[in-house]
Amino acid sequence: MIVCRVLPAAILDHQSACGRGERMALGLARENINSLMDVSSKARVEVDVYELQKDSQYDTTDTMCQILPKGVVSVIGPAASPASGSTISHICGEKEIPHVKIGPEENPKLPYLRFASVTLYPSNEDLSLAIGSMLRSFGYPTTSLVCAKAECLLRLEELVHRFLISRETLSVRMLDDSLDPTPLLKEIRDDKVATIIIDANASISYHILRKANELGMTSAFYKYILTTMDFPLLRLDDVVDDQSNILGFSMLNSTHPFYLEFIRSLNLSWREGCTLSPYPGPSLSSALMFDAVHVVVSAVRELNRSQEIGVKPLSCTSPLIWQHGTSLMNYLRMVEYDGLTGHIEFNSKGQRTNYTLKILEKHPTGHKEIGTWYSNNTLAMNSTSLDLNASDTLVNKTLIVTTILENPYVMRKSNYQDFQGNDQYEGFCVDMLRELAGILKFSFKIKLVDDGLYGAPEPNGSWTGMVGELINRVSGEREGNSI
Repeated sequence: MIVCRVLPAAILDHQSACGRGERMALGLARENINSLMDVSSKARVEVDVYELQKDSQYDTTDTMCQILPKGVVSVIGPAASPASGSTISHICGEKEIPHVKIGPEENPKLPYLRFASVTLYPSNEDLSLAIGSMLRSFGYPTTSLVCAKAECLLRLEELVHRFLISRETLSVRMLDDSLDPTPLLKEIRDDKVATIIIDANASISYHILRKANELGMTSAFYKYILTTMDFPLLRLDDVVDDQSNILGFSMLNSTHPFYLEFIRSLNLSWREGCTLSPYPGPSLSSALMFDAVHVVVSAVRELNRSQEIGVKPLSCTSPLIWQHGTSLMNYLRMVEYDGLTGHIEFNSKGQRTNYTLKILEKHPTGHKEIGTWYSNNTLAMNSTSLDLNASDTLVNKTLIVTTILENPYVMRKSNYQDFQGNDQYEGFCVDMLRELAGILKFSFKIKLVDDGLYGAPEPNGSWTGMVGELINRVSGEREGNSI
């Protein structure tokens, strides 16, 4: 039996002119599926698209009450409206229409629903496990978690729990309503914490990293792990240099046969509707939307082999349900599909399983893949600047050497006014630095400490002199490492 019309409904968050490309992704999925269908077949995939004006229970209920009379096989989305997503799950549950989620898990978790959903987005537990695996590979350093929202403690509950039952230290800091990270970053710097997890969306993550750069906190001394799944979209040209360690995740599958066409189409759409340049790349939500349509169509096809199905107009004011909903949900859980976001498969809870997260490291020219996390909680890291020995990491880097004048270690030449930079100085330490720089292939700049002191503690706990500059990394800000 051929289904003449497969009709999922997709609900989008409010889209700006420079949106995430979800509407275009839906059109590309429809065209891609229809182009592969038998020419003689009258079966066609259509997608009804609805856009939310804001993330509210009332507006979402009104949208769902418009969708139900149309008769749909499933509802997909939205990607970034948690309150709306919860409302959709409840209404879909009451009407037994499968809800395919493409956004993060709700926090707090929804109470048990009589009719479950499936989600293409990584679970909160998986995200915690992936970050935990990375920290384990770093030797469980003292870590600080910067949260844009209080819900991050629920979102990363498994990670926080692991720290609670171990001897390792995790400090948690929350951004206030001003979203100014400066006080938090200064606290982290003063506490000598070098590993920082940022749980925020892409724009806020960029804001935090830019402020960290202004504070001299993007040197090789620091490692950042970002939880945003749109990490590849972050443009950090003005933040990252050769010594920065900024890591994140990606689900995009660049080996998929349709990937290049997907990128090309979204790029053209971006250039037509957006004045910002250049195109940053595909958002995860657009790729998940593309995959979600394929998953629904695949499940409908399989169900259709065993029984004749059809959509049924429903109503918010009627207790009627869709009689094929339970069967379709069972087939959705059995789908296996290799999409733009990698392998798609679901466990008994409807959560994604048997998939991978690419681990990326930011560079001034973009990013590179440095490892892979597998959903069976296995981590495979490549050799990177994070684990190379010191002689390798110093190559082509500039160190700022803070010092004081002290015979015979560091002295000004008698005619130092005739020279500039390092050539003004001589002495045992200067000779040793030049020898080491030649062997290890690094450069250095000698900087005399501002107050001319070795360093002593102050009543407020800070230090003066060279010790103070090393603690505060003052001499290395935005220029190099200090030693």
